[in-house]
Amino acid sequence: MSLRRKYIFSKLRDTFFAGLFVFIPIAITIWIVLWLLSFVNNLVLPYVRYIIPVPDIPGIGIALTIFLIFLSGIVAQNYFGRKLIVLWDNLINKIPLVRSIYIATKQLMENLFNTKGKGKFKEAVLVEFPRKGMLSIGFVSNKVKIDDKTYYLLYIPTAPNPTSGYTIFVEEKEVTHTDISVEEATKIILSGGLVTKDKIKPL
Repeated sequence: MSLRRKYIFSKLRDTFFAGLFVFIPIAITIWIVLWLLSFVNNLVLPYVRYIIPVPDIPGIGIALTIFLIFLSGIVAQNYFGRKLIVLWDNLINKIPLVRSIYIATKQLMENLFNTKGKGKFKEAVLVEFPRKGMLSIGFVSNKVKIDDKTYYLLYIPTAPNPTSGYTIFVEEKEVTHTDISVEEATKIILSGGLVTKDKIKPL
């Protein structure tokens, strides 16, 4: 191959990789944003259409979801709304399979986003999971004794949906304590790792 051809090939390769480094982050960002928008848009829209006819307007599902979230917040903050929620909880508690899913999800949301009071995860730690050499964020739920050894009961959430995950028993010596708070760990999970500290210090 002549020097001119080598030069042209080298320039083409460099240009391609330069474009790749620009294109891939943009494409992935657009894909994630569109997926999230589609997920939120279809979260309640199909069910609302069973009750009332909703016009096929782009973004109407997102607007409905945001509206229902705010409406739920308004209901939960007044006396009659709280009574209604109690009645709803009592109704759900009478349905075996639905009760288990509802209670588990509700308690998880309270643990993840409640910064005060009971029912809060005690600590965010790091643990080798799902294999050696790979670290995952774990929320400490409890400590238990098994054969005179102390084990941490950890909840390992999945990203970006922390309401699904794994509950595991880990021996105390296998857990790495860090300066990451529960709130910071939640942000890391919800953002898929985009929002995180530059340096994590073990304690």
